[in-house]
Amino acid sequence: MKEKEKCLLNRIIINETVDTIIDSIYEKTEHYMFETGRYTETNDEFFKDQVEYVNEVIKELNNRIKNK
Repeated sequence: MKEKEKCLLNRIIINETVDTIIDSIYEKTEHYMFETGRYTETNDEFFKDQVEYVNEVIKELNNRIKNK
């Protein structure tokens, strides 16, 4: 495999993996938000809070990766 093709393949794998992880974070965050009982529906407040939670989760993941 040529170096350029390998780089492209690596980029595709990385992008697809990141997309999958972020989708999973959104799904899990939604699950836990409803599980806590604070939310009863997905409204503007829910989505605003979810974005904040997801950002915090990503920050925490980044911190844990950096500190390994």
